Amino acid sequence: MNEHFPELCAKMNVVGIDTLHNFDETHELATEMQERYAQKAHIYKPINCDTTADFDRVQGDNCWDLHHADFDYASKVEPLVRAMDDLGRQVLITGRRMDQGNARVEMDVYEADKQVFNPIVDWSWQDITDFVDWKGIPYNKKHDIVLRATESIPATERHLDALEGKSTLPWSAVDLNKPYWQATEAEINGDAAETYVWKSFGDFHTSVPVLPHESERAGRFVLLPNSECGIHTRAAVRGQPHGGKLKDLMVEGPEAESVLAKCAGVTPFTMNERQTCDVELLMNGGFSPLGGFMTEEEYDGVVENMRLPEQQLFSMPVTLDTDRDDLVVGTHVPLQYTAHDGTLQTVAVMEIESSWVPNKPVEAKNVFGTTGLDHPGVEVLACRKGARYIGGRVYGLEGVKREIPMETPRQVREKLPADQPVIAFQCRNPIHRAHYELLARAQSQLQEIEGNDDKAVVLVHPTCGPTQDDDIDALVRYHTYLALKDEIKEEEGAGEFVWAMLPYSMHMAGPREAIMHMIIRKNFGATHFVIGRDMAGSKSSIDGEDFYGAFDAQEIGNKYAAELNVGVVPFEMMVFAEGHGYMTMDDAAEKGLDIKKLSGTKFRQMLRAGEDIPEWFAFRSVVKVLQDAQ
Repeated sequence: MNEHFPELCAKMNVVGIDTLHNFDETHELATEMQERYAQKAHIYKPINCDTTADFDRVQGDNCWDLHHADFDYASKVEPLVRAMDDLGRQVLITGRRMDQGNARVEMDVYEADKQVFNPIVDWSWQDITDFVDWKGIPYNKKHDIVLRATESIPATERHLDALEGKSTLPWSAVDLNKPYWQATEAEINGDAAETYVWKSFGDFHTSVPVLPHESERAGRFVLLPNSECGIHTRAAVRGQPHGGKLKDLMVEGPEAESVLAKCAGVTPFTMNERQTCDVELLMNGGFSPLGGFMTEEEYDGVVENMRLPEQQLFSMPVTLDTDRDDLVVGTHVPLQYTAHDGTLQTVAVMEIESSWVPNKPVEAKNVFGTTGLDHPGVEVLACRKGARYIGGRVYGLEGVKREIPMETPRQVREKLPADQPVIAFQCRNPIHRAHYELLARAQSQLQEIEGNDDKAVVLVHPTCGPTQDDDIDALVRYHTYLALKDEIKEEEGAGEFVWAMLPYSMHMAGPREAIMHMIIRKNFGATHFVIGRDMAGSKSSIDGEDFYGAFDAQEIGNKYAAELNVGVVPFEMMVFAEGHGYMTMDDAAEKGLDIKKLSGTKFRQMLRAGEDIPEWFAFRSVVKVLQDAQ
């Protein structure tokens, strides 16, 4: 580009990500490249860090002890997102290639959904070295070093601490004074049993030399389960779907006929309501970047550390459970659902790519924080889900027929403004006055948090799938939302609200589920998300105690807000004080005001008895719907 398009090249920004864990030779190359092309790079480091010691202090762990996904986000992903925001750039040009591993084999030259340009996507390693030699391009001088060994050394034992003299390996380092690919075989090997060369340079604690015939990616992420740091898969642009692309799994015409033909002789799988909600959100992209039910590898990563194989954040397993033993890997199975009108729909076909017996106690402990059956989510996992999970690609055939209309992410995005913040609000119960007062304050709260006057739209996005057994029926809840939507049109200063219903099955998983809701609402177009007290929380069916702290969900939301690029709008409990209206509980306590209270149990008793519900507690329209449903 410098040779053929110098004017264009001069207008670009070169960004260098200094992870504070690079090789010295990498820094030397960065300096040489800037001098060669007379273009200064914008160097970005982990936030609030200038040295490796700073990184250890800020993160609370050094690179060897910090979880690799957290290290990669702090040292690479966040600095890149910050650089692109600071520079006002949207398109990223990379040197990624298809021959660098399975995760990149289907990569396009231009990934429009991510705005990523990969100009050398079809080059080979030989093409790279030939071009470097032809044009005299500066290269990392670590390529000059070969390591001659007296015996073969596994990749997991070639680690850099050996090169620093901290352990002993049966090899010696030899400087060829030229890149190894310009050397003869005799110069490279000498009398060594095995010879290793440097092909790729990541961070010093995850990069090792490789055999000359091995891919350069074989020397990256050693001892780690992933082969991507996430810099190309996790860079979040505000307003974009999770992973950069809204997954659309719907097929039609010949492709639909083809996948249905592969189901010949297979007994259809009849889904329950919970499973149907999962399929619907897979088909329409609500669970992006998933392309189907999780495989065992994906499931393990999510259960263990909330990460998919390409390191995108994903907090809850999405699996299809079964007790059938005929659903083996390679099978295509129709997924059926009995609609509200009694008709049997084949809504999708699943191609089974993975089948396993999960360790449910581990899943319960990691996802719900407990293995006790007094937790409603654990009870469903242990007592109602099948013994085996199957995972694999889903081919959507038609939308689920529902009595409650559920809009897809694309449909919701079309209703949202492109140039305004969108604050999403999740609920699973009827919206009463306290909730509404919270939403009415959301815009000013956001302006206060971000220090600007941007007007926001509130996306009211209730869950209308299965919740706890004692919750109000979904259809009744839906009608309360319709009634409230009409009533608040008359409210002074109601602001701009967009309403949509979500086919999601609640798990009551507290903090982890709060992250799940943030991801889903990001896919539906939200830029911000309301997290109140004890979001997605639950109480023990034995002693009535809460499983999660009141602000645990807010804490985890704030932790991952930057990575998701979804802002958290936190709210405390809203309370009503006679003569003063609604305010936060802290404000009421500070002013010494008496607050009015009406418990959920008392509210339900009054509903059943036909008593008048005070207007400070609930909207008349909502109360009427609930009373009519008694």
